[in-house]
Amino acid sequence: MTANRYDPAFPKQRGKPWIALGIVALTMVVAVFANQLVLHDPEAVDPANALLPPVLFEGGLLEYPLGTDRLGRDILSRVMLGTRISLSIAAMALAFGGIVGVVLGMIAGYRGGWVDVVIMRLADSFLAFPSVLIALVLAVTIGARMELVALVLGLVLWARFARLIRGEVLTWKERDFVALARVSGATGRYIMIRHLLPNVANSLVVLATLQVGWAIVVEASLTFLGAGVPPPTPTWGGMVAEGLDFIESAWWISLMPGIAILLVVFAFNVLGDWLRDKLDPQLRSV
Repeated sequence: MTANRYDPAFPKQRGKPWIALGIVALTMVVAVFANQLVLHDPEAVDPANALLPPVLFEGGLLEYPLGTDRLGRDILSRVMLGTRISLSIAAMALAFGGIVGVVLGMIAGYRGGWVDVVIMRLADSFLAFPSVLIALVLAVTIGARMELVALVLGLVLWARFARLIRGEVLTWKERDFVALARVSGATGRYIMIRHLLPNVANSLVVLATLQVGWAIVVEASLTFLGAGVPPPTPTWGGMVAEGLDFIESAWWISLMPGIAILLVVFAFNVLGDWLRDKLDPQLRSV
């Protein structure tokens, strides 16, 4: 029986999230062309212009639209370059976590048995440890840097990808086309790549989009705690931490990167939520 398009169990699909798409597109442009778009050197110190407020407030200069920090560095330029750092870390973490998680998730779901048990218990172990704690330990033993943050995020993300893909594979491998492929003599590797991977791609895209926001927040948290990208490289989390001592007198130092984190995370979450609805076969059939 065909579902009633006005049935409350099948909510009307929303239109495209143009605001979220615009924020994501702008973020990508800024990340790629940050060096060409910045007004000043983000690491250049100018004590003569230290703690200038945003241009809309008394004492602000048009030369520094979002103000300056305690060392006279341009907040806007640092936020723009911090966009590249945050997205680069998120991309590296998603690439590592996604590849490892998809491979292990497909093997666990398709093979089953003790292989499934071992991989899933391993995934549970990584999910049980707080990512912030792992990063703090590694930062003390190895040293805080950009690659370390991406590695820590990837170690958590692979388990999330593996669990999702494994669940999807458990459903798809029982379909008739997979059984026919087995009967025709196709190998397990061929079936996973040729038949199962395309069918889990939608879920993979949605999860990756949703995890971008999570990765940005965790990266900012780690940098805030001193386990992320070391100074003087501008990062959103580092800028928020630097502004804590001036939160009453120079609130813009922490507020501006905080707004950037809020907008970008919101945009990616909205985009991921829309993709989930758009790519859901049940909602597409309504």
